[in-house]
Amino acid sequence: MTGCSYEILHYSAKSNGTYASNNASVSSIPSSGVHRVQSGETLFSIAFRYGLDYRELADSNRIDAPYIIYPKQKIRLTGTQKSTAVSADNSIEKEVQNDANVKKIASNPTPVVIPKSAKTVPKNDTRNEKISGDWAWPVDGQVARGFSNTGVSSKGIDIKASQGALVKAAADGTVVYAGSGLIGYGNLVIVKHNDVYLSAYAYNERILVKEKQNVRAGDSLAVIGGKGNDRPLLHFEVRRDGQPIDPLDVLPKQN
Repeated sequence: MTGCSYEILHYSAKSNGTYASNNASVSSIPSSGVHRVQSGETLFSIAFRYGLDYRELADSNRIDAPYIIYPKQKIRLTGTQKSTAVSADNSIEKEVQNDANVKKIASNPTPVVIPKSAKTVPKNDTRNEKISGDWAWPVDGQVARGFSNTGVSSKGIDIKASQGALVKAAADGTVVYAGSGLIGYGNLVIVKHNDVYLSAYAYNERILVKEKQNVRAGDSLAVIGGKGNDRPLLHFEVRRDGQPIDPLDVLPKQN
């Protein structure tokens, strides 16, 4: 590719035609509730693997931005949502236990003075869900397999395209993972678009970008590959707050 400044990483240009799994799906959280970091993994790829919000994962493990982790480090996968549920249960229990006392107090309430400066700030007010620019198709082609979110299913869409096609960023963002460590995804690129959205590009023949590289919509990320004998094909996913959503909900309609 003439004039391209991207560095081709160490992945072989020749595919063996097989992967450990041909199904790209969200992994179940182990019974221990802990993931031990393997070489090459990032906090984003771990969150992606288990269908978690990387922000909650970082918060529960007290990992600050830029979210640096190390091989053999233990990452707790459970806790944030569970503790919220327990807290809610405890609140209900206390409310039932103290119901009689509440009724007694209500008959002679004590005035509560609320400072004028005190305001309730909605949780989502600090998040900017709008991406920079518009979503664009990562390759020109036809959807061969649609999105499904039930059982062992496709958490994205499979797009059939032409041999040697360049896989392009669907929106502006930063590459937060480029590697082959997630079972079922082959050579994978994950792009963080903002605090809410991630996109993923799987089964690539070659990766053309590096982690922490900023990309614009339409920039080349990889050379299309495929899974098994089903090629050339791109598996494309979009995650919102860590959860898979149908990419067709954000991509422009095809003509």
